[in-house]
Amino acid sequence: MKKILFSLTIVAMLFTACNDDDDPQPNPSIGDELKGDITTEVTLDASVTYSLTGTLSVKDGGVLNIPAGTMIKATKGFSSYVIVEQGGKINAIGTSSSPITFTSAESSPASGDWGGLIINGYAPISGATAGTTGSTEIDENLPYGGTNAADNSGTLSYVILAYTGARSTTNIEHNGLTLNGVGSGTIINNIYVPEGSDDGVEFFGGTVNVSNLLVVNPDDDMFDVTQGWSGTLDNAYGIWENGYTSTEDDPRGVEADGNLDGNGDTHVGQSDFTMSNITIKNASGYVMEDGIKIRRGATANITNALLIGGTAKDQIDLTDGKGNAGSFTSIDLTVSKAAYTSNEIKKSGDYPDVEISTGNTGASVSAFGWTGYQFDSESTVELKGDVTEEMTLNALYTYNLNGTLSVKDGGVLNIPAGTMLKATKGFSSYVIVEQGGKIMAKGTATAPITFTSAESTPASGDWGGLVVNGKAPISGATAGTTGSTEIDENLPYGGTVANDNSGIIEYVVLAYTGARSTTNIEHNGLTLNGVGSETVISNIYIPEGSDDGVEFFGGTVSVSNLLVVNPDDDMFDVTQGWSGTLSNAYGIWENGYTSTEDDPRGVEADGNLDGNGSDHVGQSNFTMEDITIKNNSGYTMEDVIKIRRGATATISNALLIGGAAKDLVDLTDSKGVATDATSIAVTNDGVTFSGSEIKRKTTVNDIEVTSNATITIGAGSTGATVSAFDWTGYSF
Repeated sequence: MKKILFSLTIVAMLFTACNDDDDPQPNPSIGDELKGDITTEVTLDASVTYSLTGTLSVKDGGVLNIPAGTMIKATKGFSSYVIVEQGGKINAIGTSSSPITFTSAESSPASGDWGGLIINGYAPISGATAGTTGSTEIDENLPYGGTNAADNSGTLSYVILAYTGARSTTNIEHNGLTLNGVGSGTIINNIYVPEGSDDGVEFFGGTVNVSNLLVVNPDDDMFDVTQGWSGTLDNAYGIWENGYTSTEDDPRGVEADGNLDGNGDTHVGQSDFTMSNITIKNASGYVMEDGIKIRRGATANITNALLIGGTAKDQIDLTDGKGNAGSFTSIDLTVSKAAYTSNEIKKSGDYPDVEISTGNTGASVSAFGWTGYQFDSESTVELKGDVTEEMTLNALYTYNLNGTLSVKDGGVLNIPAGTMLKATKGFSSYVIVEQGGKIMAKGTATAPITFTSAESTPASGDWGGLVVNGKAPISGATAGTTGSTEIDENLPYGGTVANDNSGIIEYVVLAYTGARSTTNIEHNGLTLNGVGSETVISNIYIPEGSDDGVEFFGGTVSVSNLLVVNPDDDMFDVTQGWSGTLSNAYGIWENGYTSTEDDPRGVEADGNLDGNGSDHVGQSNFTMEDITIKNNSGYTMEDVIKIRRGATATISNALLIGGAAKDLVDLTDSKGVATDATSIAVTNDGVTFSGSEIKRKTTVNDIEVTSNATITIGAGSTGATVSAFDWTGYSF
């Protein structure tokens, strides 16, 4: 058999054994080059930096002792790895102050430079019968598995395995730490696996327990289980950092199979394992396949688990085409600032003990102080430019919007719950979703998405706002007319797709919006241009904005649970053929509010754009229900509700509270009055008016015109339900 190769052209030598009464001592004759077979007891020297230049195999009966502080640098390549075969032992016993380090010898190391560490034991694995053995993935001539659950392959403590994961083919590649049928007599704790290709750790059966494991930027799964593992993983932290991306098809936090490759659903000894105090952190913009995937007959008992940041397709997935998770699987997962695109929990059948809960703390990071890894180093990320494909933000970061962010046709902007975006001051700082683009801004009541000013003393008009352009109908000379975006005439909106879908906007704050370039060109808080009915918009809070809180330029979109505070112009503005519904909306001007505009209103609604299309098809015909307009300021609004220029409004359960207005309800304009089909039911709670309670008559082209709309001003309207806005923290 080959022995370890040494430097200085020493090819082979016998290793001297230590006195049985003494601890193993370094063999002073060992050089610094490692490779070959260990068949006796060998002890390395921590004062030597070793070069791993090929495969180092600890054979049956061999023992490799690695003292604290030892450094081993592997040459690049698939064959550079360490394997402890059945019957062999490795005693790599570092300390928190002097860990043992396996790393790449490259001057610019990268994931996949070398193989990693493999241990093969005699403990049980899943198989057709008890005592089945398997073949090592990277060398089919080496078996693992058996019947000795308490098998002892040695000790790994305070060990770093960096830049591992070299591959020979797409399907044959190393993990950082591969545990094949390793028994419970083996001690493994305090392991750090940074920057590895394939998985951080993979358990192929066995009964071994592992504690205090940190995995950073694995190319595939953080923690992988298969082939009947029945041990415990305790206090494990896996993280993908900012900038991470994967070359794999389906990277996950936890992936667990009951049997190898799902081809043994009838096998004995399926995986039945425990994970406790687990953190899975996705600080990248990469969408993981699943946070936790349990499948193919595996039974998992996962407690105090925490999923932080980023986005997963499914946060928990218990399904697979080759078999679902075991029915006794139990998972207690807390999710913080993390989103999903498909399912919170994907399952087929009843799993009463699998839940998303609150309060879990995950791994104790203090256990990883010895690694020197910097946790929670998230910071500001610059954001502007064009989104042409799918782009996913991460709620762990604060985004500095320092220009225009344009979601182009075919682009998708995913913004998970809890994300903070701070815009630099100026007209050009805004987000626009163009026709064919999508925004998926899915906040929650406990973790809303916030767009705000980056100014230390923010004020209305600091930045632009959010603009969405769709393909739904707008008013025009003919059906299918398109319009030009007010703040960029090169961008069209409108069309013939009434059910157009521009995405989801929910639990979103748009604060200090409304920057202007001229008196007539300015942003609203939320601008909806020809947006279609399949777009979901709900639970929106727009405080302290210049111009309007929300403005509908045509379209068919509906909006619910909208709170607008201190807009400089109108609270709710309608024009150019909008035909959707606004439900449960509250607009308020607070004490001290004053406007820079000529005619601020609660509701302003035109049938067509600027009143210049009285003969246009598709005039505004919309619904507003459960509406409150409150004026706590000393400012006199132009009108509380203004419907004009061919618009048809159906407004019900509207409540007008306090303050002063020229007219309570005004149905007139020199370019056209509200249609007779308009219906408004309001309760006036203390609004004083200097003009008309209901203004119906005006002169259009020197002809007196009257709106015969049905207006009921009486008792009984309760307006918006304010409890729907508890998530905003606004004090009514």
